[in-house]
Order: sequence, then structure tokens, then C-alpha cells
Amino acid sequence: MLHASLGSQETWSPFLRSSPVWTRCLDWLKILTPETPLGNHELDGPSLYASVQEYTTQGRELCRFESHREHIDIQYTIAGIETIDWIPREALSPDGPFGNDVQFWHAAADYTPITQAAGRFSIFFPGDAHRPKVIHGQPTHIRKVVIKIPVHRIG
Repeated sequence: MLHASLGSQETWSPFLRSSPVWTRCLDWLKILTPETPLGNHELDGPSLYASVQEYTTQGRELCRFESHREHIDIQYTIAGIETIDWIPREALSPDGPFGNDVQFWHAAADYTPITQAAGRFSIFFPGDAHRPKVIHGQPTHIRKVVIKIPVHRIG
């Protein structure tokens, strides 16, 4: 897991030089505006795409941990603030069957809360269970983008 500000390139760029896919994704985030339409946007063919979403944050008990096998998530907040809880996947037990490249997990007491505010992003790898949509203080309207990177695209 990596959490950083898009505007502080010196803190994350040394870690993301291994593949041009990182550059493609982060450059797209830099040109994103609050008016970017909701829905999916192809970044490099249909397998590398960004999903622009809106929702209102909820109580932690209503949110679920999830992880992916075939994709890496870049979650970037355009507007609003939420908490995304993080825990290593191996610390959790499955909550239902795996399907459509998502596994949901039973909640755990020992997780790390991440404050995800406008201009910040988190990268979740297959070993990272994450629980987005959690209230940070009070329910907030969120506008964010989730970029789905196929694991095999990272060299």
C-alpha cells in the first residue's frame, strides 16, 4: 500500500518508475477535473481504466473490506474526505466466495485507518485489503476515481 499527495511527486515517484503504466495513470489523474463525467474512462484499452464515482460516506459497520487478485487499485479523491481502512489480506478470513476479481473479508479490529482527502491517492496491491467509504468525522459526499491496473501490466 502506498498513500501520498498527487502534488508531492518527489515522495512517490521513486517508487513508481518501474513501469510506464504508473506514468500513464498518474498523468491522467493530474488532468482530471471535478467536471470529469461519472463512469468508466479507458486509459489504455479496456483493461486499464478509471472509474469516476460519487457516494456518501457511511458508518464503519456498513462498509466491507475487499481485495483483488488480478488488479491493483489507485484510489484518488477529487472532492470530499473519507477514511479507508487498510490491513494485510492474510490477517482476514473470507466473507463469501471470490468473484469478479473481488474478495470480501470479515472485519478485523486491528487495521490502519487512512485519511483520504482531496488531492490524495492510495495504491492497493493484491495483498492489501481495504475498506473504503468510511465516515471521517461526519457523512460526506465523495467524488473519487478508482483506476484498475491489471497486475500483469506492471513490469
